[in-house]
Amino acid sequence: MTRADVLVVGAGLGGLAFAQDAARAGLRVALLDKARGVSGRAATRRVTLPDGPEVRVDHGARFFTARSDRARTLAEGGVRDGWNAVWTRGVARWQAGQVTLPDDGHPRYAPPAGMSALGRTLARGLDVSTGVTVTSLERLDAAQGGGWRVHSREGQSWEAPTLILNVPAPQLLALLGTLDPGSPDPVPAVLRGHDSGEAARQAAQVTYDPCWAAGVILRQDVPADWRALRPDHPALEWIAREHTKRPDGAPPALTLHATPAWTRANLERTPEQVLPDLLAAAQDILGPLDVAQTFAHRWRYSIPAVTAPGPCHWDADLNLGWCGDWFTPDPHGPRVESALLSGWALARRLVGA
Repeated sequence: MTRADVLVVGAGLGGLAFAQDAARAGLRVALLDKARGVSGRAATRRVTLPDGPEVRVDHGARFFTARSDRARTLAEGGVRDGWNAVWTRGVARWQAGQVTLPDDGHPRYAPPAGMSALGRTLARGLDVSTGVTVTSLERLDAAQGGGWRVHSREGQSWEAPTLILNVPAPQLLALLGTLDPGSPDPVPAVLRGHDSGEAARQAAQVTYDPCWAAGVILRQDVPADWRALRPDHPALEWIAREHTKRPDGAPPALTLHATPAWTRANLERTPEQVLPDLLAAAQDILGPLDVAQTFAHRWRYSIPAVTAPGPCHWDADLNLGWCGDWFTPDPHGPRVESALLSGWALARRLVGA
């Protein structure tokens, strides 16, 4: 049995931002995540080519912004320390074969080593266990010392007085449902009469746009003077020249993101089935591509379309909280920065600083 002061399920950016502040306040924090690494949807796929070079493709979060003071401090500190960089200050648009190159001056940051570097930076010094799939939660009674116990598919369990959930809203509801299995009420009995009951009902209203993403490693770069492109196209809404994020000499590569409508229509197809269609759409826009290698990844919970109110949820009576980019910590909409703001806000509520 592993014990901590605070258990965090989900080592995405919100959970890491929370954990960093909670640990700084002196709490023992343990984070659990089902993936092989941290950072959640701020994910970077590494592809090794047959002749040796490694290609890094940000197939999840595309970049991050820093509108708040604290996010700006993190981003600019990363630029000074060398793990972060300003990637672009504008995103081009494509419509009916025409490209326009706006420059709004607002920096979009992208770490040269890949977006996952943001999560790895936040995870420094933290106790993170990866490859752990949490399957159920348990509320401990006073005789058991109170607090929370979580169980994993791998047969492990963890206990802590405080439990924080940093997962997409549907996954949060599924985990909460294990507290009251078989109940027709989506709110478990243990949460009723507490702030968490209403917060769970709000979580049930959250919806997501899904996204099929593809990484395309090229033998030859496309002729372009843009770094990122927003196409007006029925299948694709985003194309990025990934190598423009990397040090000079990186092999050319593209990230393709399908539109929500196209993704929904093709959600249950396999990567092998969707790749030819995504490549065909990219060639509609860019012309012929000299493709060396490809992959596709489906994000069921990509961008929150309907968010929960407020920056996070904290229930001091139950020592239970949750955070993530599906909250509304500021008026700028769901993005990487909103996950950070949500995690930081939750830490403030817990430690009172």
